[in-house]
Amino acid sequence: MIAQARITSDTYASVHLDNEVVEVEGADLSELRAHVKQVFITAAQIEDSPLDVVILEPDVRHHLRVEPSGRISPREPGEDDENLPELPADDRPASLQPSGGAAATPSGRAGHSAVSPWAGDASADTFTGEFPVARSHRAGRRRAHGAPVSGISAPSSVSAPSSVSAPSAAPAPSASSASSAPSASSAPSATGDTWRARTADEDPAEVPGSLSPTTAPSSSSVGTAPTKNELVRQRGTDDGRPTLKDLQTSTARKPKAKASKGWRGFLTRATGGVIGPRPGKKEQYEIDRLERIRRPLDGPRNIVVVNLKGGAHKTTASLMIAATLGVTRGGNVLAWDNNETRGTLGWRGIPTDHTRTAVDLLHDLDRMRSPQASAADLDPFMRPQGAMRFDILASDEDPGSAASIDAEAFNDLNDTLSRFYRIKVIDTGNNVRASNWMAAVQSADQLVIISTVREDTFNAAAWMIDELRATGLHEQVDHAVTILSHSSKGTFDPVLRTRLKNHFGAHTRAVTEVPYEQQFVDGSHLDWNRVSNATKEAWLDATALIIDGM
Repeated sequence: MIAQARITSDTYASVHLDNEVVEVEGADLSELRAHVKQVFITAAQIEDSPLDVVILEPDVRHHLRVEPSGRISPREPGEDDENLPELPADDRPASLQPSGGAAATPSGRAGHSAVSPWAGDASADTFTGEFPVARSHRAGRRRAHGAPVSGISAPSSVSAPSSVSAPSAAPAPSASSASSAPSASSAPSATGDTWRARTADEDPAEVPGSLSPTTAPSSSSVGTAPTKNELVRQRGTDDGRPTLKDLQTSTARKPKAKASKGWRGFLTRATGGVIGPRPGKKEQYEIDRLERIRRPLDGPRNIVVVNLKGGAHKTTASLMIAATLGVTRGGNVLAWDNNETRGTLGWRGIPTDHTRTAVDLLHDLDRMRSPQASAADLDPFMRPQGAMRFDILASDEDPGSAASIDAEAFNDLNDTLSRFYRIKVIDTGNNVRASNWMAAVQSADQLVIISTVREDTFNAAAWMIDELRATGLHEQVDHAVTILSHSSKGTFDPVLRTRLKNHFGAHTRAVTEVPYEQQFVDGSHLDWNRVSNATKEAWLDATALIIDGM
């Protein structure tokens, strides 16, 4: 493999390693070179073998060998080197001079350097600053010619079209005009190889095709002079002066994520974070997924898990969704067993020293409705799940008592519990005509249809969907997430997988799968530490899909 580094300015370079592109920045050319060297040395150390590299600068190439020890020496270019593409013309800023301030000495080949400023022992280099970007070579990375790199000002001189007479030197903008200058996001885009820019105080009429800044007065302003108070209210917005929000936005900086896994994470640790590439594709997906799950919600939310067949993994799904939310969001999550008969959610959680249930809470609901009631008053009825950071509200173990939880009782409990929990994951029974079952579905901000890949279970789920649509709950179905749970270690028949995904995908917003998990077979309480990484990853994916809909 021939690795490459493309030096496109005194402060910016891109390093191409196998299937990765690492973007490197430095305060000056010397620091930039030190950072590029460190990337190559780290790559050689990871491979534990010398790394042949080519460093492309304007009109010169450096053919080098990087040792894991940190030694960098010149080498003769081989056939692979000759096939490397030239540095694109639009990646060569005019301001960049050949490295070292001196012309490179040719080595018998045009554009090749015999004396390289890169060769030598890199161990004496000191590394400062940040190395902020690492991403797949397939990602769109091209910068427009002349577009400023982070921390570099745009060029002040601008070439005007020949048909337009431009002033010889643009006047320095005043404080007020500077505040109205276009932001980086609104700057002109590159066309071909030409980058056109305009100073804030340039006459728009001198730019062909530009829009006139003149605007027609609104009907409300015609014939009416603004009062003094109106002028005060308009100040800070209409006259271009920054507001408090502008100040806070301009000073707020989102910390750059640094890789913690793979060779990028090794590079971050090896340099003490001085060089910190951004996460790779897989790690970035995990970070984005976590942000999706942790997304702030506008108010309390209900996730209702349904299937009319017993053994469909409803209780397992309720536990895993609640545990995933608790671990990632940090609490304020309730798993509630709303089974119209005796449910098993309480049995599947970590045991507690009491047996109080939803029926007991219902009898004490008046006290919980008091303005003075707090979350601590709920503790006698809840079963905390330790490090998983969620609580369980169990159904009554007496089927006769559980029958007292009808639609009205469910709604009363739901209203009270919503005061104390941000997210409630509601496990349900098997009777579509039970009033508390229907009340739970109607309360759902996100319906989760769970099914194993057994024919009797997914047929029950499909029939339930038809029933919900027939009773006018088509919106809940359209917005639902379907989870297909593997019930054995065997291979999932690809034909059956396609059938199920096509059917449930036509009815619900998303369809996802979770693998077979040995721990769930014996029906004992959930132990998060025993759950396999593959199962946790699948439930993280499923939970992210669920939160997306809330």
